[in-house]
Amino acid sequence: MKKISLFMLVGFLAVVIAACGNSKDDNGAKKDEKLEAIDAKLDVPEKGEKGKPVSLSTKVTQGDENVDDAGEVKYEIWKNGQKDESEMIEAKHEKGGLYKAEKTFQEDGLYTVQVHVTARDMHTMPKTEIAIGEVKAGEHKEAGEDHHHGDHESTVSIHLMKTDRITAGEEAEMMVHVENKEAALEDARVRFEIYQDGQEKHEWVDLTQGESGEYKGSYTFPEKGSYNVQVHVTKGEEIHEHTMETVDVQ
Repeated sequence: MKKISLFMLVGFLAVVIAACGNSKDDNGAKKDEKLEAIDAKLDVPEKGEKGKPVSLSTKVTQGDENVDDAGEVKYEIWKNGQKDESEMIEAKHEKGGLYKAEKTFQEDGLYTVQVHVTARDMHTMPKTEIAIGEVKAGEHKEAGEDHHHGDHESTVSIHLMKTDRITAGEEAEMMVHVENKEAALEDARVRFEIYQDGQEKHEWVDLTQGESGEYKGSYTFPEKGSYNVQVHVTKGEEIHEHTMETVDVQ
């Protein structure tokens, strides 16, 4: 009887150890799944006509799974050489991880379309170009130089992420994602310049670097209203860029 009990005990322990091992493997697998990067495939026609709507679409996936719960998908569009005058257009989710928008271009020329996708605590922002109407040879050349060398146009992309609702008197967490030449920009100095129109005093907030290309900070807006939040990015003598966004505080 004692031998039978001993064998049963050994067998029970073996089952428990095996179960623990499988549990650890499952946890590891889940952890690996969480770490899998999101992918955004931007679909924009190579050419379009002035005054006619152009369809912009992006398929967002994570591994083999469609991402239907993206926190933000926006298209940033600018005429080459005029990055400071870029326009942001919100995309609408259709189904199967597909996010669409339309843009009607009012001038001929070569444009850059960059999609900003934030989903599952990750961010990606691929871009492409579209030619509207007749594009002069010089414009093609300029765009090519911008893309490869950055001689005429900044190669730095700055994207501000914030909560949908910001309340006066409550600390608001905000994050900036920065890329240079389509790669995460690290070890930069990133600051917020916050002010209202007509206000002489500007508040400055230094951001802390987090994960690759991400900089985090917070600010408590004193009262309701519309605020200008200008993001400044500097690194050495080569990079000094900024972008402006308007934040509505409730």
